[in-house]
Amino acid sequence: MNHRKRNKVSIISRESNTKTLDIRLLEEELLRRGVRVETLTRLLTKERSVKSLGYLGHLAKQIVSIAGSGVVVLDTYCIPISMLPHHKGLKTIQMWHALSAVKKFGWQTVGKEDGSSLKTARLMKMHEGYDYVACASDITARHFCEAFKVPKDKIVKLGLPRIDYIRSVTSGEGKERTAAAVYAEYPQLRDSGRKVVLYAPTFHKGKPADVRGLVDALDPQRYTVIVKLHPIDKAAGETVEAENVIYDQKFMSYDLLSVADAVVSDYSSLVVESTLSEVPLYLYVYDIDSYSRTTGLNVDFDEEPISSYVFRKAEPLAAALEQPYDFDALHAFRDRYIDIDTADCTAALADFIESLL
Repeated sequence: MNHRKRNKVSIISRESNTKTLDIRLLEEELLRRGVRVETLTRLLTKERSVKSLGYLGHLAKQIVSIAGSGVVVLDTYCIPISMLPHHKGLKTIQMWHALSAVKKFGWQTVGKEDGSSLKTARLMKMHEGYDYVACASDITARHFCEAFKVPKDKIVKLGLPRIDYIRSVTSGEGKERTAAAVYAEYPQLRDSGRKVVLYAPTFHKGKPADVRGLVDALDPQRYTVIVKLHPIDKAAGETVEAENVIYDQKFMSYDLLSVADAVVSDYSSLVVESTLSEVPLYLYVYDIDSYSRTTGLNVDFDEEPISSYVFRKAEPLAAALEQPYDFDALHAFRDRYIDIDTADCTAALADFIESLL
């Protein structure tokens, strides 16, 4: 095939069986510009074997798509990109599925309890084959260089399309529309007069998030808690049945920021992403010692501008919710981990992709 005819962009993900927010927004922007795009998404976890007939067929589709593309955009590890040779002229961009790297991943966790073994990482040529890695800050660039085992010259300072979305649903008319949709689903959020706390913990392998501890620490007459568990969190533990607790499966966490008076998280990328809104951020890190040992953290919360909002116990967190919030600290934290121009991240990424075709 003449490489000049390879003007297609392939977007490949194993994060979900459907298009993620970043993929959907990027695909729409590229198609609007007249760029040919083929998007292939299929969930693959450790529980779902790559040897299954369905996934083998999907891998075959990936290989064919890559062969006819000038640019491949990934948001996760991709077997054909890392393990197979590429045709001359192909450019690959890893945009990853998180805006930051609060917790360690990839090569940073090789040999750790929650990471891959060195043998597996080498066998699978983990995160090889990338020409560019996108990230939103110099700090995150250092973490990504370690996690993907790439030199700094492969880093491009570009944000994710989700930045545009978060800004659109947490300010102005977009916030009003999004909040109206959330209130239509959960009218008690608007009618109860309580403040809304969004609790969105990251995935804790084999362990339940401490929903009970947080809920019990909050006055049920003053707070409603929206619990947004990680999509792959199968160890959700007991469901806390209470009039002021909502387990949401309908909206994205970003949408719920439109009605939240506070967001509580831990090691999730949401702790950085939520700073794009003006919602006070609190970290509930009751298991930080064990999590640091089994997975590892890139962020030392004690040294961050928001250190006064990091709690190992729920009771002092609940007390802090009653105090005035230091938004200067929140903004300083945001500026450390998002130091790019955020005016139109989707367009900036699409511009870069077009420049490679």
